[in-house]
Amino acid sequence: MRKNAIGVLGASLVLGLALTGTAVADVGTDASSGASATSAKLGAVSGRFYVDGVRIRNAPSLDAGVNGLGYIGHKVTVYCFTKGPLETVWWRITDITTGVPGYIEQSYGGPNSPLNERC
Repeated sequence: MRKNAIGVLGASLVLGLALTGTAVADVGTDASSGASATSAKLGAVSGRFYVDGVRIRNAPSLDAGVNGLGYIGHKVTVYCFTKGPLETVWWRITDITTGVPGYIEQSYGGPNSPLNERC
């Protein structure tokens, strides 16, 4: 029975991600306690840098410190967006190539597919 539940859950996640770019997994209830298990939201998508030397900042602002630099060939995960000063849009990302997390302004990089997840 457990194998079947995992198979159905996996298929649901794949279908949800394929249709919306965001998958929400509800793992059901705990058999021993009957309590509802925690849902996991998987909204991250792949992304890219548009130029070399993008400053990955520790907050969504040009005044924020720099965690590292991103380059066109790097693999990127984009999690969500937020508004910075003057209503600029910033993406919360991790540069997978270097492991550096932070924020980048939308002019310098972003997701490869639509992502409407607010931070």
